[in-house]
Amino acid sequence: MQEVTIVIPVYNRAEYLPRLFRSLLTLTYKSVRVILVDNGSEDQSLLLCQQFAEEAWFPVEVLEEKAKGASKARNAGLNACTTPWVYFFDSDDELSSDFLDLVIPLCEGRDAVFLPTCQVQGAKEYVRPFKVTAEPGYQILSLMLNSPSMLLRTEWLKGIGGWDADLSVWDDWELGIRVLLNHPRYAWYNRKAFHKLYVHDISITGPSMSHNLEGKMDCLKTIYAQLESNDDRKAFYLRTKIIEGTLRAEGTLKTLSGFDAEMSDATIWMGRFLSFYTRWGGRGAWRLAIWFCQKS
Repeated sequence: MQEVTIVIPVYNRAEYLPRLFRSLLTLTYKSVRVILVDNGSEDQSLLLCQQFAEEAWFPVEVLEEKAKGASKARNAGLNACTTPWVYFFDSDDELSSDFLDLVIPLCEGRDAVFLPTCQVQGAKEYVRPFKVTAEPGYQILSLMLNSPSMLLRTEWLKGIGGWDADLSVWDDWELGIRVLLNHPRYAWYNRKAFHKLYVHDISITGPSMSHNLEGKMDCLKTIYAQLESNDDRKAFYLRTKIIEGTLRAEGTLKTLSGFDAEMSDATIWMGRFLSFYTRWGGRGAWRLAIWFCQKS
């Protein structure tokens, strides 16, 4: 039986931790460990984590990472991980009790297993976009892989650098792209979607596209520097134009330049359309971008 460590960064989540802990206790997979990494919380989060470690039926390690940032906390958990597999989850969400039982059988001979997840926004619950593929371009446009969408072989993840500790936002999008760019031996579990991932205004990403824009620009530059194929760069360019349209809709007159090297005239025109379409309230721009990339 493959042993798995679930790494969970925690920062000022005392309100949500009881919900997370209740879901952890329902796990039916027996060969599991949990590492909780408190990232300098100013509420009762650390105390709650310590209390949970004493009550849980599985081993729980509580670490403290003083350097601020979710990626730094995740890397602290990754460095402490001694099991063959590692899984990252967020402290304000709920795990499905059976997900490891269903996903672990796909791990043999793999570096990564991908799985769809459910998102909750108010009274609405829906499956996050996903496609059974390992194309970086699809991840660039759809953002289908976030941290709970990836079960990763520990040493393989360490070998590609773990989490980028220099990023303050969109770090799971970047990691998903980097995972695919490194061509893992992978499998998809797609028979059902797992977990409840809650959307709220206090998330790291923030309530708007313009929130922490400097951090988001850092992430865009980091990802762009990793791309080598024309197809991936085309997908990335179109994603930046969708972001540009969102910024303009919010009243931030921002043109995202520097990502259009060697783009064809047709791609540049499509980028302009996506920016305009998004600015004026068009929905599903990323699907239009995927359609364009497949046809061109």
